[in-house]
Amino acid sequence: MSRWCIGVDLGGTFIKFGLLGADRQASETLQLPTPVNEGGSGVVSQMVAGVRQLMETHQVDLTDVVGIGIGAPGPLDLAEGIVIAMPNIPGMENLRIRDQLAEAIGRPGVLENDANAAAYGEYLCGAGREARDMVMLTLGTGVGSGIVLDGQVLHGAHGIGAELGHMVIEPGGELCGCGQRGCLERYCSATYAARHAATRIEGGEASSLADVLASGGEFTAKDINEARRAGDELAAAVWDRSAYYLALACVNVCRIFDPDEIVLAGGMTRAGDDLMDPIQAHFRRLHWSLTDPMTTIVFSALGDNAGVVGAAGVAWQSLEPDALDQI
Repeated sequence: MSRWCIGVDLGGTFIKFGLLGADRQASETLQLPTPVNEGGSGVVSQMVAGVRQLMETHQVDLTDVVGIGIGAPGPLDLAEGIVIAMPNIPGMENLRIRDQLAEAIGRPGVLENDANAAAYGEYLCGAGREARDMVMLTLGTGVGSGIVLDGQVLHGAHGIGAELGHMVIEPGGELCGCGQRGCLERYCSATYAARHAATRIEGGEASSLADVLASGGEFTAKDINEARRAGDELAAAVWDRSAYYLALACVNVCRIFDPDEIVLAGGMTRAGDDLMDPIQAHFRRLHWSLTDPMTTIVFSALGDNAGVVGAAGVAWQSLEPDALDQI
């Protein structure tokens, strides 16, 4: 008889559902739209419907389900299983999401920050599977992160640790949305790379991307890389700037945690070697000279499924912590 934990990855556009067995084998996922205009009750109802549909599709009986893990953006009260607020979904304030889902399904639940869940997914089943200590940076709208040390997700004394996107890498630098200045995500996220390029073009620097702005459009980090490959000097400088700050962050991570691996995830990583090569070059140059770098920097293996796999994984880890260590 197979036993499973169910993972639920709550996003602002979609909710993703999946199964994870004690053998670390994951099922195909199910995805439903997030009912953003129906408040907390609508979101929980959609989560209940998705869990039931997932179980029916995979012919899983409730008696075979150990528990349900939920990965959600914060801020969260992890101990009480409460969403304190969710900027992208109105009506989620102080929602007891863990207990409401658990009571509706009839199995215990666990709540985890979505970035932490994604990191744990990579640790269990993806790029970090052979690692003991792993750090993940997700490069998207901002810079998300998760830290797994000796198999445990790091939360910090107040539940707000592992926010590496908000470590200061440029003292007195640009103002971040969090209120600090010089945060990592202000210098190397996909969003801010595009914004930085636009600012320089608007300041009069020449670029092939100027035509996009002139027509009232917007460009992305992908567009910047394509312009760089075509010989655009401004695009090349902006791309290298992002790689430099990412490498600087990786050096700092090595000095603090000395992980086996740093895993890079998110949309920017689709650039492949175009991103990894300059990161590695800057990393080797910035790394101390006491020893050669021993931490490896790799791309995510699970992609968009890391969050749902990790949500199920934290349920296993919380409810039956020895189960995943049997293989």
